[in-house]
Amino acid sequence: MRYRSAVALCALTSLAALGACSDSNDDVTGVGNVATVRFINATGNSIISLAQNGTVSTGNSALVFGGSSTCLAVDVTNPNLTFTTSAGTTISTFVPNLAAGGNFTVIAYTDANGNTQFATLDNSFAPASGLAGVRVFNASSGSGNVVLVSDGVVLNNGTTVAFANGGNFFSVPAGTHTLLFNTGTGTATLATVGSVNLVAGTNTVVVIGPAVAGSTARRAFVSTGC
Repeated sequence: MRYRSAVALCALTSLAALGACSDSNDDVTGVGNVATVRFINATGNSIISLAQNGTVSTGNSALVFGGSSTCLAVDVTNPNLTFTTSAGTTISTFVPNLAAGGNFTVIAYTDANGNTQFATLDNSFAPASGLAGVRVFNASSGSGNVVLVSDGVVLNNGTTVAFANGGNFFSVPAGTHTLLFNTGTGTATLATVGSVNLVAGTNTVVVIGPAVAGSTARRAFVSTGC
């Protein structure tokens, strides 16, 4: 009887009082206020470490070009993410743009002036059965508007992606593909990704990046979402 009375009292109180009757796990731990985040290093030459709440966890240290972090549960209100180079310099250009319950890829890239910038890509895309989700990010200054080519076929109806931008997701058949970048049919190859196995039901970002210091050959890589 006492239990029924307590339930009735909670049901009849105001919305503010209802919060007091809710599970306390939602109040302090950030449950329901977190996003899943993976960080990717697509800068020209910087080696970057990612600290969360002041701690660099295993897998998030000294990430070179094409390296990616572990999947992180990040409080969207107070992310507490810090990026530093191998020289110990803090990279302060990251501006959080996360939504609770979302899944995001954060890409560090080098802008036209040589500074490190960040782009946040939303991974909320569900490929159809038997297909894989793919999107392009252009981290290569001076590359022009690029397209992704699979086994000689231009993907996504030839939709181009400009520098410092991420294209929309599109679906491709799962399986092994030989990927490369150019600027359209009949143009020279800008960067070769190589043979990639795209898994059904997963989302992958394909990145074209700058050349390594002392070279003119652009580089490319893939990273799967969390």
